[in-house]
Amino acid sequence: MNLKESATRVAVLRVLRDTVDAAYEAERRTVLDGLRAARAEFDLKSIRVTLPDQTPVATITLIDPQPAVVVADEDAFTAWVAANHPCEVETLVRVRPGWQRKFLTHLTALDSVADPHTGEVIPGLTALSASAPRSFSLRPLPGGPEEITRAWRSGQLDLRQLLTGMGEESPVAREEAHGR
Repeated sequence: MNLKESATRVAVLRVLRDTVDAAYEAERRTVLDGLRAARAEFDLKSIRVTLPDQTPVATITLIDPQPAVVVADEDAFTAWVAANHPCEVETLVRVRPGWQRKFLTHLTALDSVADPHTGEVIPGLTALSASAPRSFSLRPLPGGPEEITRAWRSGQLDLRQLLTGMGEESPVAREEAHGR
């Protein structure tokens, strides 16, 4: 292959990559929205992904954020720590970041903004509830990527159809429709 042919391949592959990336992001948003709706309606968190011939290739699972305690008022929290844990306050008058992370994590586990020893509400802290899932994980099943490649090469999966979103229903949509 000469330089001109390689340059053409690079240009074409770049356009294809960008097209695939855009289609991936759009489908990812559709799947996330669908999983959120399925969670709300059916308490469904995961979905098995299959090829058109029903060969399982992956599992998609919502990732649930954890509730957290965060510092809402840095000055009030720093004053409280200075009064109650003075060795954890640095000279520049801030809470040591490592201790703050550990302390807030411990409070999150308790689902509280009160001192676990005295019960005193700690000024400057606010408890946030967990937000709606913002992402999901996709874990290929053993042999799943190879099965996808086989289906693509054999013509069972039509990339044009996948990239345009037109034509036959996608495996994920089919799974959602059938409640699997």
